[in-house]
Amino acid sequence: MDAKHQEQDEIVWGFEPDYVVPPGWILEEALEERHMSQAELARRTGLSPRYISRVIRGQSPITANAARKLERATGINARMWNNLERGYREDLVRLSEEESLHRQLGLLDKVPVSAMVALGLLTKRAKPVQRLKETLAFFGVADQKAWERVWSRNLESSFRNTSPKPTERGALAVWLRLGERQVREIPSEPWDKDRFRTALTRARRLTVERNPAVWIPQLVAECARAGVVLVGVPDVRGVATKGAARWLSPDRALIQLRNRYRWSDVFWFSFFHEAKHILDEAKRPIFLNCSHRAPRRDQAEDAADAFARRFLIPPPRDQKLEDLRTPAEAETFADDLGVHPGIVVGRLQHDRIWPPGRGDHLRQPLEWPLPI
Repeated sequence: MDAKHQEQDEIVWGFEPDYVVPPGWILEEALEERHMSQAELARRTGLSPRYISRVIRGQSPITANAARKLERATGINARMWNNLERGYREDLVRLSEEESLHRQLGLLDKVPVSAMVALGLLTKRAKPVQRLKETLAFFGVADQKAWERVWSRNLESSFRNTSPKPTERGALAVWLRLGERQVREIPSEPWDKDRFRTALTRARRLTVERNPAVWIPQLVAECARAGVVLVGVPDVRGVATKGAARWLSPDRALIQLRNRYRWSDVFWFSFFHEAKHILDEAKRPIFLNCSHRAPRRDQAEDAADAFARRFLIPPPRDQKLEDLRTPAEAETFADDLGVHPGIVVGRLQHDRIWPPGRGDHLRQPLEWPLPI
């Protein structure tokens, strides 16, 4: 088949008219061709004249039993009557859904459509209703009300001190959904708090490994054995999210982090920050570590920051940070701690003990080399 005919076939088979044809119309045509009245058909099939009249007007369905009787009386296969009836009912539902979807197009104003197109999540050129269908399918919900229940309300409750704009919540929902869709690919054991504590200790040792292709799979495996799925997710334009933590079920947690960081020490801090939320087994639907912060700090986020700081550079060793003057001293200090020197340099810069840029050659850029 040449390309032109293939394209024509695709157009024909993909065509969805904005009208429906009741199977009763086909039945009426069949009766006319056979010069048979409805009353005669009723006598030949044992079906009531009223039922046949309602079928022809599209008011009653052709049942499987009626299809068999119509086959004997008209010679038209029962399977065809059943298929016509099923197609008719499906078309009725489709048109009803189309009408409903037109009333739900406002959802497209709540999500970053252009960013989703850029990520290949939506087709580049699509009519509004088709774009809405793709959006609902991406989020795994049936309609706008379900989207509000599953995504918008959970996100709104995740911001204790600030309420970002609806479009920002929509962008965050996209980012979270990207992580959620990866979960199916990663098996994990049931949640075990003690095992997760052990995993965190082993994760700290992985910070000295410089090759992400080595330590990322190990980190994912350590978390999975404790019932925590770890995924790396690409950035969504307009969202400055470092990480998120939530419970997928009582026995399974999810930590998702950006899959690209300027520096690996920022990744490690974000990982241990989110790990604290999982260890606390808190009830908030979603913990988000992003730039949306009000003047009044969130206590849970502050506690997670403190946990990450202490875990990477435990007290009282952190008191010696102010004595470090050179990159060589920072590197020796990191070796003694058993962490990557970039973690020490990042902390020195963050605490303004060192100016930005000093010791950056000891820090390591990070881009996840493989999907997890």
